Formats: sequence, C-alpha cells, structure tokens
Amino acid sequence: MSTTTVSRTATAGLVGGALWALLPVAWSLTVLDDVERGTLSWFAVAASYWIFAVLPPALILAGLTALRRALGDDAGRVGGIGMAVAACGMAAMAVGNGIEVGSITAGGGESDLGHSVFLIGFLVSVVGGIVTGVVVLRRRRDALSRAAGVLLTLALPLGIGIGLLGSSLDPENDAWFWAAIAVPTGIAWVLLSLSLRSVRPQAPAELATAS
Repeated sequence: MSTTTVSRTATAGLVGGALWALLPVAWSLTVLDDVERGTLSWFAVAASYWIFAVLPPALILAGLTALRRALGDDAGRVGGIGMAVAACGMAAMAVGNGIEVGSITAGGGESDLGHSVFLIGFLVSVVGGIVTGVVVLRRRRDALSRAAGVLLTLALPLGIGIGLLGSSLDPENDAWFWAAIAVPTGIAWVLLSLSLRSVRPQAPAELATAS
C-alpha cells in the first residue's frame, strides 16, 4: 500500500476516532423521543445517532488497515491476529449499533439483538485493542503512537473508571456509559491516526540511498 493510501485510511481512522470520542457529548444533547417525529429536528437527531454511533467504528476499521500496512512484517503474527480481532470487534459494534439505531429511528424502540451484538463486539474489540496497543508501544517510537498505545492497552480500566465516576455524579445519564466505552479508544485512534498521517513519503534520492 502506498504512503498516500495509508494517509487516506489513517484520515478515516482519525475522523472515526474523533466522532467516537465525541459520542457521549452528542448523546447527551438531546434524545430522539424528545422531538416531534418527522420534523427537521427529528431528522437531525436521527442523523446524529448514525454519525456518532454507527459510523465511527467503521471508520476506525480503516485506521486499523492503515496501521497494519504501516507496520508491515514488524507487526508479527500475534500483532496481526490482535488487529484482526480488534477489527472484528469494531465491525460487530458498528453492526450492533446499526441495528439499534435503525430500530429506534424506525419507531420500534431499542433492539435487544443490536444491544447484544454491540456488547459482544465491544468485548472482542477490547481484547484486540490490548494486543494492538502493545504492538504499537513496541514497534512505533513517536510520542503520539506511544500515547495511543497506552490508551489502547488501558482502555478497559480507564473506561471502568469513567463509568464509576459517571455513576457517582449523574447515574441517570446514559452518556457516561458511552463515555466509558468510546472515549479512551476514540482518543487513542485520533493520536495514532495523526502519527500515521505524518509519515513522509521518501524522495527518489532517499529511495536510491536506501537501496
């Protein structure tokens, strides 16, 4: 994969990470049931559900692709498996949220199937994210990557801490649930994608020297 293609997929990961980190903010602004169905406000809120809950995991998949290509053989077999597991988890989260949001926007309420698929995907993504974070820490030396690796590795305990804080401050607010799940991973992918985007293409003279 060319450097330009890696940069483009890393950009998708960057956007996905930013939207994922902002999910709890978007979720706390308004609830679809609080606006009149069929109005412009209703469509705007429904669109925000798709943009912040369904799209980000799919975009982070592109970021995982950029990371896999950037690491190449340095990822190793375990790293490759970890990133594949993380990708499966993210895909399941996107599908689960898609089922859930689709049911909500269609007027059917929350979906047990969508919720279950999402939670399973989350658990799978945590396992894959830990392995991915360790590989990033071992193989990429820049500050952004190392910070992202720490966040990916510690996403679960950080999320638990956020959830406990939220339950003590505002236990009725679902935004804290989404903050626990999305914020550490979202910020990690913003940082890691910025690092992947900063890779400079080699000039012809540099390529000749390297060869």
